[in-house]
Parts: sequence; structure tokens; C-alpha cells
Amino acid sequence: MSTGKNGWTRLLQTLAACLIGILLFAALPLIGALGAGGVAHVLGCTLDEGDVHPCPFLGVDLGEPLYAFGVMGWLILLTVPAGAFLLAVWLFMAIVLIVERLRAAR
Repeated sequence: MSTGKNGWTRLLQTLAACLIGILLFAALPLIGALGAGGVAHVLGCTLDEGDVHPCPFLGVDLGEPLYAFGVMGWLILLTVPAGAFLLAVWLFMAIVLIVERLRAAR
């Protein structure tokens, strides 16, 4: 195991990439729902969970995809708890790897 500066940089980059992936996984449904709401607002369309509403843009009806992304926001009920679990596992592994790296450096 490399314990030099390059080894620390690679470890921290890997941990940061995993952390960003976990946070993105947990927040992606919310990002999609907010994006759909923003697009519907800008286009002056109605967006709700009850039904698909027409939303014309350049001759194309965006109502169906906007509805799908809007309803996808409910997935946050699954992704946030899963993300919290993954974050706990990430934190445990980060501590273990950093302590192991510090011990190897001595």
C-alpha cells in the first residue's frame, strides 16, 4: 500500500467521488421533480400528481415527460433512507481506511 502523498491524494479523491455519488443518488429524484416543475412554470403549464396536463413546446407536448419526472419525486422516500445508510457505511469505511493509512505511515 502506498503511503506517500500520491497515495493520500488518491484515497481522498476516491472517498470524495463516492460521497458525491451517494449524495447525488439520494437527491436525484428531488432534482428531477424540481426541474420538471421549473420547466412547467417557465412554459406556463400545469403540473401536478393527479393527471397529465398538456404542455406544448415548439409543437411537442411535454406533458407526459414532465408528469413522469414530477411523480418521480416520490422516489425520494426510498433514496433518502438508502442514501443515509450508504452514507453511514461510507463514513465507517473512510474512518477505517484513514486510520489504516496513518498506521501504515508510522
